[in-house]
Parts: sequence; structure tokens; C-alpha cells
Amino acid sequence: MIEYVTNRLLENSKGEIKGKIKILKLKEEKLAKVEYVCPECLHEEKLDCEWKKPFSIRCSKCNFLIKVPSLRAEIKKMRKIK
Repeated sequence: MIEYVTNRLLENSKGEIKGKIKILKLKEEKLAKVEYVCPECLHEEKLDCEWKKPFSIRCSKCNFLIKVPSLRAEIKKMRKIK
């Protein structure tokens, strides 16, 4: 059974959408399956890592911190832009 799933676009440090991340966390497992393209260096990687909310991970190539905010936080940010 799925506990959490997301597929998001990611911004780099300049605010450009260059990367993406997919996360799948099953209830029976302690680790989340993650696939990402780093928005800074475009490095692609698939890995299993510790599940925590809010979720964040560092790119293994350039060490850029990839944060996955809650959907509520993203909606709030979009409303401020408009």
C-alpha cells in the first residue's frame, strides 16, 4: 500500500525549473524510492533513502540541497506570485 507519492519539478538556485523528482514511499517499507534530476548540475540518480517529512536530499554530484516542500506550502507560494 502506498503511503506517499509525488512527481515534482524542481527549481535551481536561479529560480529556473531545470530538475525533477519522483518519490514513492510504501507503508511496509522504511525507505523511500527516489529518482531525481538535480536542477543545478542535471545529474540523474535513482536511490532508496530514509523517509522524512518535509523531504530533502543532497545531490551526490554537486551537493545541492533538493527540498520537496509540502503541497500546501507550494500552493501558498503560487498564490503570492499571482
